[in-house]
Amino acid sequence: MRALSLVLLAYVITAAPACKSIDCGTGTIERDGTCQPADETTGTAMCGPFTVLQGNECVPMFPPAICDPATTSENPGDDGVITCVGNGMTAGCSQAISCPNPSNGKQTICGQLYNFADNTKFAATNATGTRCTTATSSGPCALQVIAFDAALYANDTTTPPQQVGDVYLDDCGRYRLTDITPPAGPFLGLGFDDAGQPFGPTGVTVTTGVAMPTNANSATKNFEAWIAEQSTIGSWQASGGPPFSMGIYAAVFRAHVCDANSSCADPFTNQSGATFTHMGSPVPANDYYFKASDANNRLNIDTTSSTSVNGTALNTGTTVNEGLAYSGTGGITDTNNCQWETHAAANVAGLLFVQVYKKTNKLGKTCTE
Repeated sequence: MRALSLVLLAYVITAAPACKSIDCGTGTIERDGTCQPADETTGTAMCGPFTVLQGNECVPMFPPAICDPATTSENPGDDGVITCVGNGMTAGCSQAISCPNPSNGKQTICGQLYNFADNTKFAATNATGTRCTTATSSGPCALQVIAFDAALYANDTTTPPQQVGDVYLDDCGRYRLTDITPPAGPFLGLGFDDAGQPFGPTGVTVTTGVAMPTNANSATKNFEAWIAEQSTIGSWQASGGPPFSMGIYAAVFRAHVCDANSSCADPFTNQSGATFTHMGSPVPANDYYFKASDANNRLNIDTTSSTSVNGTALNTGTTVNEGLAYSGTGGITDTNNCQWETHAAANVAGLLFVQVYKKTNKLGKTCTE
């Protein structure tokens, strides 16, 4: 037994060093049983741009951006990079409003208001980018903006609005609705009209609406919205346009696939030669187009059957209950690959609803117009 004990003791003493881990000093790590510099490159792999090797990890070279909450907001890009964008308090009207991600389960929409008569930015005289805090007699600060379940509102204008965390509107006509509670329906609508009044055709501006798909946890940037003055509606009716009593649906056809969030020559170029369709067919009795001379405005109705250079058709008789039944035909060069988007549409009494139609891919094709 004594001999056996000595043999076991010798084995333990011999094996012990092999079980002991190596203690490497500061700035070194263990690699293959030896201590080596922590930042030593051991293979062909490289850290990405603006990152460095620390230990066995690639870490950012610079600290994360911290935006000054008093003057800027975080504006996440599509690539995940955070950019600090001014809130508009001192930068004037040249830049788009910041559009941060919403809280979990909410939806945020940010954009610019335009005058539907001439598609110019709707801004106050000598605007500075100051947030609207009290109602004025004219300009963006004379308005209110409310979020709705668009499908419900189209059938019942007494539908209560959606809850919104914060409504921002400045004298440049930039708006931001943060943390909207998404509706149960498929479309989230925004309504613009005179502040302090119920939505309707009275006042300086008529009620104007836009809509987009309901999409929780999303922030929609650069979303166009419009106002329309009473004088604009009066000009349509005086030149043979549709009555406003039952509401007007306006389709604006754009020449390019890209939108305001893409990089292309001019995403706002309108398309001439397009005809509004219902279930694939034109409805001449319900459609109104503008004179060819209305290149930079939407004021005078003509007897033509397709869009002029302003790309716009006014329509009656549309109903949201038909779903994605409305589109366009004509105005497309590459008919093998391109077609017009389909959208829902609705005529709502006392409301001008505006929808942009862009060219899109045919099934299995790629449209590049």
